[in-house]
Amino acid sequence: MKTILITGSSRGIGKAVAMLAASKGYRVIVHASTDSDELNQTHKEIEGSLKTFFDVADKKAVDSEIAKLGVIDILVNNAGIGRSRNTDVRDADDEQALKEYKVNVLGTLHCIQAIIPGMVERGGGSIVNIASIKGHYSLTSMKSLTYGISKAGVIALTQALAKEFPTVRINSVSPGYVKTDMSKSWPPETFDKISKQTILSRIAQPEEIAQAVLFLASDDASYATGTDLLIDGGFNIKDK
Repeated sequence: MKTILITGSSRGIGKAVAMLAASKGYRVIVHASTDSDELNQTHKEIEGSLKTFFDVADKKAVDSEIAKLGVIDILVNNAGIGRSRNTDVRDADDEQALKEYKVNVLGTLHCIQAIIPGMVERGGGSIVNIASIKGHYSLTSMKSLTYGISKAGVIALTQALAKEFPTVRINSVSPGYVKTDMSKSWPPETFDKISKQTILSRIAQPEEIAQAVLFLASDDASYATGTDLLIDGGFNIKDK
């Protein structure tokens, strides 16, 4: 039985990945930044799962807590934040940009640093990093400026490390618009606008992204490494 650690898996895409992995027979480790009610609920829902909590931006905490987990065959770096809402380049906030960079880029790197030596020693493993449609240069926008920059960094990190560690498959998934807690506050007109800009005329459910993530994580994608899989319902080619 392979063990999979999914960071940021108390809700949203991460939880969907954890639930799907459990249904396919993986030993699942769920994670959140704190020992939250949501984490405990997810842990309870997934029979036989383990839980862990640490701030991915804190390298010492990452190293310490991951060392306690034993062998990890698959790592899904889903933990991330995105709070930039800029309308003018002059509005971009250093503090917010640094928070996004520390969690989205350094957090991903910290987890890989802690886990990949064991994968290399065992001669294999799989890592999937969650990027974003906003990490693609033609699909980002001013509103998501600093968030998009951080997710572009996740894609670059994925490809750089895939070249460096050929025995470990390292890929990324770039979701388009997904119905998660982050989208709950959106007004109806935002959903309507996105739907009109998407070939499939709707936003994704977390479970649809989870299917793509677990495919890349699994042996079914044995010839895939260094790739970024864009799952956006056709947003990137609509009316192009």
